[in-house]
Amino acid sequence: MLSRNVNGKISVLILSMLLFLTACGGDDIDVDYLGDFYTPTSHVDVYFSEDDVTEGYLVMGHATADGGDTEALQETLIEKAHDSGADGIIFEGFDRVETGEQTIVNDIGDTSIVNTNTKSVLQVKAIFIKYNKNL
Repeated sequence: MLSRNVNGKISVLILSMLLFLTACGGDDIDVDYLGDFYTPTSHVDVYFSEDDVTEGYLVMGHATADGGDTEALQETLIEKAHDSGADGIIFEGFDRVETGEQTIVNDIGDTSIVNTNTKSVLQVKAIFIKYNKNL
């Protein structure tokens, strides 16, 4: 009888941990944009250095996206630049930032299992530009 009770608690613990990992594994991408808006553009030029931009331009805004992987973040920021009316986007870099901690306590019989996870996400920063000839 005791074995059945412990096995049931272990099953609940495993299920709880799987649900936690599933909840943390989402690829929700959050984009924050501060800047001006223009008519959406049909094409956005992509740069990885300000030195690569050969045309005169105005910085129209700054954006930060976090969550997901690098490819998804890049695609999301390019789409945001398009929707904001940018002619180009300059990727400034990326970093992994901590977004919080979560502690899970599971009691099994006389034993408590404490699991604390620090969650972090990938963050990409970009500059949206408008070419002077299109102002």
